Amino acid sequence: MTADKNQIVGVMRFSYISKGGFAHSHESQEDQEAMIYAPERMERRFRLFEDFALRSLKYQTDQDFKIVFLITQSMPQNYKDRLRDLVAGWAPGQVVAKPFMPQFRAIRTCYDALQDTGADYFTSFRLDDDDMIDTRFIERVRSRAVKLAQVKDDAAPVVISFNRGLYLKIGQQKNHIFDAVERTPLSVGTAMITRTGAHENIYSRNHRKLPAFFTTFSDVDCPSWLRTIHHDNDSKPEFTGETKLLGKTEVDVQLRTAFDLKRTDLESWGR
Repeated sequence: MTADKNQIVGVMRFSYISKGGFAHSHESQEDQEAMIYAPERMERRFRLFEDFALRSLKYQTDQDFKIVFLITQSMPQNYKDRLRDLVAGWAPGQVVAKPFMPQFRAIRTCYDALQDTGADYFTSFRLDDDDMIDTRFIERVRSRAVKLAQVKDDAAPVVISFNRGLYLKIGQQKNHIFDAVERTPLSVGTAMITRTGAHENIYSRNHRKLPAFFTTFSDVDCPSWLRTIHHDNDSKPEFTGETKLLGKTEVDVQLRTAFDLKRTDLESWGR
């Protein structure tokens, strides 16, 4: 018996400018560009991207996935070149530039363009450019996704939300690292499994509201994400579960085993 083929694809918005989708998206394209592409901000975003998001993707134990780094066509050429250089030679990644347009439409076209019609299932995931997934995230998604989708007999989408992780709060004087278990899905550590050809993807609804619209499986077995909190966050971080349940030693073990990081790496980050 042939195993069902499950294609895994992510979309990451990198300093992406759009109509809707962000706190600042009500502003004109020109005003957004002036804010988003400010040199000091872009330097911070590239450093976050390289040290957290991209690092975690390249460290995945399962590299059989695709990830689109979505940018706006108006992004200055030097930043486009820099991003493409960072992704060059790494098979899963590709940079896609879209015109200024409604955000969800742009995201959906990215997913649709990569769908393999020969696959049985399509799993979409998302990751912000300043967060991390643990090194076994893709591996765990692959091991669970089809089984969860087959629990339902109506071919409707199923969401898997890995709700245990770590936060890095980047402060002016000191960085703080603490654990968390969320009650509702975050933008990181969440994936949606559909039949190939379905129109829904992980961006179809606000991530916190996914359980209100889709059958959702919550997994809290191990830390699956590291989310950064800093002054460039598009929205104010909100906690829906429990935080600071573990001691320093336990958190250090999770940093090492799930992310291949040391506490000293994070406490000194940005200094």
